[in-house]
Amino acid sequence: MKKRFPTFAGRYKDIASAARLPSLNWPVLASMLILLVIGVFFVRSANAIRTDSVRYQYMLVIKWWIPLGLIVHFAVASIDYRKWTDYAWVFYLFAMAALVAVLFIGVEKLGAKRWLFGLQPSEFAKFAVVLMIVFFLARSTLTNDYGRLFSALAVAALPTVLVAVQPDLGTAFVLIPTVITIVFVAGCARRTLMVLCMAGILATGVLISLPILPEKIPEHSREKVEKIVNRIVFPHWKKRIEVFVYPDRDPLGAGWNKHQSEIAVGSGGMWGKGYLNGTQNILGFLPRAVSSTDFIYSVIAEETGFAGSLFLITLYGVLLAGICVTGFLCRDYTGQLICVGVAVQLFTHVFVNLAMTIGKMPITGIPLPLISYGGSFTISTMALLGLVQSVAIYGNKSTNGKIETQFKKGK
Repeated sequence: MKKRFPTFAGRYKDIASAARLPSLNWPVLASMLILLVIGVFFVRSANAIRTDSVRYQYMLVIKWWIPLGLIVHFAVASIDYRKWTDYAWVFYLFAMAALVAVLFIGVEKLGAKRWLFGLQPSEFAKFAVVLMIVFFLARSTLTNDYGRLFSALAVAALPTVLVAVQPDLGTAFVLIPTVITIVFVAGCARRTLMVLCMAGILATGVLISLPILPEKIPEHSREKVEKIVNRIVFPHWKKRIEVFVYPDRDPLGAGWNKHQSEIAVGSGGMWGKGYLNGTQNILGFLPRAVSSTDFIYSVIAEETGFAGSLFLITLYGVLLAGICVTGFLCRDYTGQLICVGVAVQLFTHVFVNLAMTIGKMPITGIPLPLISYGGSFTISTMALLGLVQSVAIYGNKSTNGKIETQFKKGK
């Protein structure tokens, strides 16, 4: 007996076929392009009162990076994602070599060595890590479940450590939930996954507790403990944690960005102050060095208010939902894991950035996808979304009609 109503997947294919267009995920493409346009406008707003030469430099970079990012996006989308995973080890080794090189010959800015020939290798490492983890979990010839699991963890551990010592703890943090979620979807035993989650929570707790530990112990032992903590924890991270735990501490120093960001977001009201009229931004209270990167959401919230913020979050919701739908419709296991990895990575960026700008998380230096100023981040994000489009195009051409998890079911 035939079904009366077609399935959602059937409707999706019929529409694409009737339009005679490639099976791109159009909501993902549309939301990506709209976010890029928003980014261009508000990067300009964040630099509105800078000198003409600085403004020109920012806009010139945007005019180059976005077209280049679009070329990369469609180039990645045009190639079957299975071919990308087949050569995952090439991208991974190249990314690791670049991360090692940046520690020795990288350019130092704002106390961190993150740039190599004008690019940030840590951003491209995100692309390589997703591919490599998916390779080990879905396409590797390893037959032992634990071998596959620990291979995936080792793949993520190396770049996480290399990025953390730059120091760039924000980018290192993004890789952790990405790995755990991919492993979960891959069918990892619940007990093993619980151990991983507990280890992650414990590590996060230790990372947050260490900077303020000396203040919680008796005075006669404080000096010794403080020396040990100072050797383990990066000075800038210690200041950020202290400001987060004690909001009123050092409001004119380490806590300045946090306080000014909260004022900017709160002062926007329902409809905002108007484009190019944000006082926190225009008057320079929100530092111009970060207003177009990590704190661009503060500029958007001040100028467009709650309504603009809600529209922005809705766009990200459409983008993430589109990625999840692509994974759901894909018949191939590799494609499903790629979509999971990309969705979690972008969600982590959006969630942490928004929480950071409203004072609900420590300042981590995580930019807002497709909006924050930054060529390396823009190109790597568009490359990841290109992988999603590749899954949308080639995901139903799987040689395996049956989807199976690569881990044995466990309790």
